[in-house]
Amino acid sequence: MHVVAVLNQKGGSGKTTIATNLASDLQRRGHRVALVDADPQKTASEWAARGEDTPPTFEATKDLSTNIPALEGSFDIVVLDGAPRMTELATDAVKAADLVLIPVQPSGADIWAAEDILDIVEARQNVTGEPRAAFVVSRAVARTNLADSVQDALEQYGVNVLDSRTGHRIAYPEALGAGLSVLDTGGKAADEVEALTDETIELLTNSNE
Repeated sequence: MHVVAVLNQKGGSGKTTIATNLASDLQRRGHRVALVDADPQKTASEWAARGEDTPPTFEATKDLSTNIPALEGSFDIVVLDGAPRMTELATDAVKAADLVLIPVQPSGADIWAAEDILDIVEARQNVTGEPRAAFVVSRAVARTNLADSVQDALEQYGVNVLDSRTGHRIAYPEALGAGLSVLDTGGKAADEVEALTDETIELLTNSNE
């Protein structure tokens, strides 16, 4: 079983949007997927309750070291929607993860806010060699200098930056509020999620090698 943790301490980073859409796409591709909601706001849980074909979704307790292993055997991939601020759950999420995706909006404040997560990831890697980590540029406005330059800024941290990114599109909040994935509505947002899923699967596959 693989665990993908979507983490960033800054609110509004697009964390839940990425977690819900990624989990949906993985399920559509035939994987047995569980979504674990570790965010106190429980947005992912509300999303799942509104939908008809959403992945099985579980609200995390304070003990992810128990929650996540309990899903072993029933699911192929667990997508963890982490808390928007640094808590013990964030540390436990990194420990449980094979891959940490860090959504970052193209702004200096968002990039700096990701440093705390990176510190936890690096500390864990020094002990176990895992998890892998990658930045995901989220809510990017196309054809702007800021969206184009964020790639260079993130690469300075020595962490993989995914080629796929999510745009600043109304399709994402509309789908979230309706208990849907953007894959249900199609368009550019759906293309973005499919590209993100492709890269996520590739990283998970390579982690076995």
